[in-house]
Amino acid sequence: MSLTSATVLVITKQLLGRVDRRIYGQFIEHLGRCIYGGIWVGDDSPIPNVSGYRKDVLEAIRALRPPLVRWPGGNFSSGYHWLDGVGERRRRPIKLDMAWGSDDPNQFGTDEFMEWCRLLFAEPLIVVNAGNGMPEEAAGWVEYANGGGKSKYAAMRRENGHQDSFNVKLWGIGNELYGEWQIGYCVDGRECARRTVEFANEMKKVDPNIRIVAVGDLEQRSIEPEWNLEMIKGAGKYIDYLSVHTYIGGDRDYMGLLSAPAQIERALRATYELVWSASRKYASGKDIKLAFDEWNVWYPEARPILLDQVTSVKDGLFTALIFNSLLRLPHEVPIACFAQTVNVLPLISTGDDGAIYVNPQYLAFRMYGDNTGEFSVGTSVDAPCHHSKDSVNLPILDASATLSEDGKTLYVYIVNKNHKEAIECTVAPRDFNPTMLEHIYMCGEGIDSRNNFDAPDNVVIEREPPVKIISYPIKVALPPHSANIVVLR
Repeated sequence: MSLTSATVLVITKQLLGRVDRRIYGQFIEHLGRCIYGGIWVGDDSPIPNVSGYRKDVLEAIRALRPPLVRWPGGNFSSGYHWLDGVGERRRRPIKLDMAWGSDDPNQFGTDEFMEWCRLLFAEPLIVVNAGNGMPEEAAGWVEYANGGGKSKYAAMRRENGHQDSFNVKLWGIGNELYGEWQIGYCVDGRECARRTVEFANEMKKVDPNIRIVAVGDLEQRSIEPEWNLEMIKGAGKYIDYLSVHTYIGGDRDYMGLLSAPAQIERALRATYELVWSASRKYASGKDIKLAFDEWNVWYPEARPILLDQVTSVKDGLFTALIFNSLLRLPHEVPIACFAQTVNVLPLISTGDDGAIYVNPQYLAFRMYGDNTGEFSVGTSVDAPCHHSKDSVNLPILDASATLSEDGKTLYVYIVNKNHKEAIECTVAPRDFNPTMLEHIYMCGEGIDSRNNFDAPDNVVIEREPPVKIISYPIKVALPPHSANIVVLR
């Protein structure tokens, strides 16, 4: 095995911004086996559960410490009426889910979702029905969740066993309303802006302190070039975030897949710059940020309604590269949600027989979530480039870094995209003199190595014992096709 050389320079005094841990958020939708069979099995299930929540899934997600969970959709939200999912579960109606063409039993509703967030110590992001729903319905949902008086829906929440307000701060108005696949879609950004204003106006009259996530369009998708501009012109004064989504086709070749995060990063920057510029003119200079609240790799075999797929090491590297991009965009993109947590394009796969496994994308979440400082700092990479038909030349290494609040721990994230060679990497932190080094990484046997029910530990997180730094420069051997975290103290 040959050893290529490269250098990652970490500029610790170049503070890019404070890291918002909500970039490690999750998204769950009433789709396939995400909710039913994944998160919720019911308290009469033979599968071990905690008051109906599948115990092994709860423990696996708790280990990720997700700061945020988005629900109930997704496409599902554009036809979901929240009153169907509250009250006694045995009295809730089974409704046709027009988004995905299946029946929804409404056993997992607002109260169950809020309890799920409580069990995970996560902040909720609720997406209201702005498809075939009405502003009054959305305002009633805010009242049910946050109302503190004697009004109808606040009283209903108490009758359902929840005396205290849920205090939900983040509310999405609609999902992908630019798309014809969406129930009640909008013909253009102007129509969506007007609809957003109508919803936000009523919702904020119930609770003026809520934060609004409106429907945006990631620049690279070009579904409607004027969409974001029209949204800011018409609704900018009412909203706090624009929601943007992207899925990358898993049928790309290896280097094409690993080039996609750089393209996404450029699109996020371009989208934010347009929004920032438009808000100066149309929204009194309000700093409207991006919520990248659906993202993932999507393979051709993942078809509705199950959308099941088994991802591998290369997809874990893709996930790590997305995190590197988000850590370089702390001001522009404070919220991101992986789509989806369980069974649907998943991090975690479960069987109805009680089996479970996690995939390399989950391992990337675990690595980064457990090792992130409070401040994102600058990095520079000196490494050979790789070529892809989908992009300009990119360095074979990609790096980002964060610094702890007390300035004593530096986390350096390095993805080695070279699938044939290890790389001897010099890690050169400026204005930081560590004495200890720890190397955490994930690589597996090859780029297509994966976990499954029969081999749940085929790919794992590896850790080298911490070592004392006795000489400079600091050199770390990065295995082929690996996601690495170098912790310096």
